Amino acid sequence: MIASFLFGVIFSWQRWGNPLVDCGREMNQPLRLVNGEMLYAEVRHIYGPLSPYLNALLYRLFGASLNVLYGSGIVSALLILTLSYWLARQVMNRWAATAATLSVMWLCAFKQAGNYFLPYSYSALHGCALGMLTVTLVVLALTNNQPPLESSDSAFADLPQPLAAAQSVKSFSAKPGLLFLTGVCAALTLLAKTEMGIAAIAVGLIATALTGFPNWRRVWVNLTWFLAPSLLLPLAVYGLILYRVGWHTFTYESYLLLQNVPPELVYFNKRMSGFDRPMESLMAIFGALLRTLLLVVAVSALSQLIARRKSAAGSFSQVAVSESGRVRVVTLWLLLLCTIGLLLILSFAGIMEWDNGPYLAMPILLLGLLIPETNNYLKQLAHRGVANRHTLVLLILGTYSLASLARVLLRVRSGGAYSSYLLPTSVILFTYILSYQFSNWIQDGRARHLARNITIALILADAVITSGLLVYRYRLHNNYPLVTARGTMLARQDLGEAFAQAIDFINRETVPGEAIAVLPEGTSLLFFTNRTNPLREEITTPGFLDREGEDRVIQRLSQTNTRFIFIANRATSEFGATIFGRDYCQHLMDWIHTNFDEGEVFSPQGNQNFHIGDRIFFIKAYRKKST
Repeated sequence: MIASFLFGVIFSWQRWGNPLVDCGREMNQPLRLVNGEMLYAEVRHIYGPLSPYLNALLYRLFGASLNVLYGSGIVSALLILTLSYWLARQVMNRWAATAATLSVMWLCAFKQAGNYFLPYSYSALHGCALGMLTVTLVVLALTNNQPPLESSDSAFADLPQPLAAAQSVKSFSAKPGLLFLTGVCAALTLLAKTEMGIAAIAVGLIATALTGFPNWRRVWVNLTWFLAPSLLLPLAVYGLILYRVGWHTFTYESYLLLQNVPPELVYFNKRMSGFDRPMESLMAIFGALLRTLLLVVAVSALSQLIARRKSAAGSFSQVAVSESGRVRVVTLWLLLLCTIGLLLILSFAGIMEWDNGPYLAMPILLLGLLIPETNNYLKQLAHRGVANRHTLVLLILGTYSLASLARVLLRVRSGGAYSSYLLPTSVILFTYILSYQFSNWIQDGRARHLARNITIALILADAVITSGLLVYRYRLHNNYPLVTARGTMLARQDLGEAFAQAIDFINRETVPGEAIAVLPEGTSLLFFTNRTNPLREEITTPGFLDREGEDRVIQRLSQTNTRFIFIANRATSEFGATIFGRDYCQHLMDWIHTNFDEGEVFSPQGNQNFHIGDRIFFIKAYRKKST
């Protein structure tokens, strides 16, 4: 795992960022806080306050540079991967846990669109890390000094000794200090990313209640130790923010309480969650589930064929694969070939193919895990007065995973930017479900063991193939060296050339600290050149400026005597409205045309007569008309 991580870092070094989309906000926003501006009041922000102030602290300590952000991302990635392995080891053996961690590494940490090293949002990255730390502390709170497990079930084989220890006790006792620390982590998760914090608090509530059940006094004591910091800390922080910036600015412009959410952002969130096309989303989910089940059947048939062959050679005892104890080899071959054929057909089957990643089926798979495990847990308490620790750990992981996926419930993609921060625990449970839960359907122990090993080998092979593809794409597409005074970024060719030309222009025509506006995205220009943003907004994509907001921007540009406005030709179809000045912010664009002259155009094709909305990326400079 260490070798794989180093391989990824070396071959993707400095290729993680996008100077246009979102990253500019992550670079420039903390710098504005260092320079004395106030979050929410003078710097508009739609997430929790933790990450901007944390990165501002890092800027104060180490200087404002890309290397500081890279370092923060690497540390966060290492923390998430370490926690992923540790959590996977609570329910799986070493090889399965390694396969799960490598899947998290290459499906999440190194994925180009949502990597951990220069993410689209440090709030999402920190929320992911703190949420997983909360789950880890919850599991630790359930750890008791118990005698070794006496079981031949390979689901528990090779688990850490204190955690593989007798999986059942009559009640769990959690240390108050550990519960309090869990509540602090859940609170910090909420202060980083609201929906991730809600998932962390939800799993903390359920786990702390289960640790005391059926002793209700213990339940309330545990809940008090957990809820005190998890609720009071956010209330104190947000109370201070409300006191300083006012109710309207905080609630109506940050959308943290889901007030005044514009239609464009509603449209965007519906697309992310799959509720924009619910029937197609459901078809895609069932298609992914069917493909997963076909894969399981194919692995089962193959493992039983191998086991029968070994048995025939005298290496194994006779294998029982049906109610009668025998199935003809020809039947297993037909089953294997049919499932493989159907699997290939469904991979290209029209609507079933739509966004056909395997994790689309995770909501159903998680419910398929949680329902029987909850039933088992209740039966154990009712019939024997004994609680199974392994079951409880699965309930905690499953609950957190399902709560984390709430925002993308009908479209849990392995691609896209946001899923990287929601999927780590789901990837762990996906590995567990395929490697253990499904393989347990096979009656014969030899065939079951083979099926588990084949599944783990397939997951490892997928991680290796994914790593090669990602490294190839990084090296192929992100190869333009955007060298600035605040660090180097290897960007996409068209973006890199346009930004390099714009940076040279800004350095020639303006002075450090001068106010320059960049619309609708791309304020990395300001970070790279040490210029200031006259606007509260770092991003003005659809939904962020209504007519009143446009008037406020116009007033601010006039008050600060802003001489230059840079407009990036960035299509925003994910919000519904696509072209700046045509589909949204028309009033602002009319004012710019009236008061500014069109200047240079920065693009790989040179200073040509491009228009906003053309199908080519460029940045156009507007110079204020002389009075």
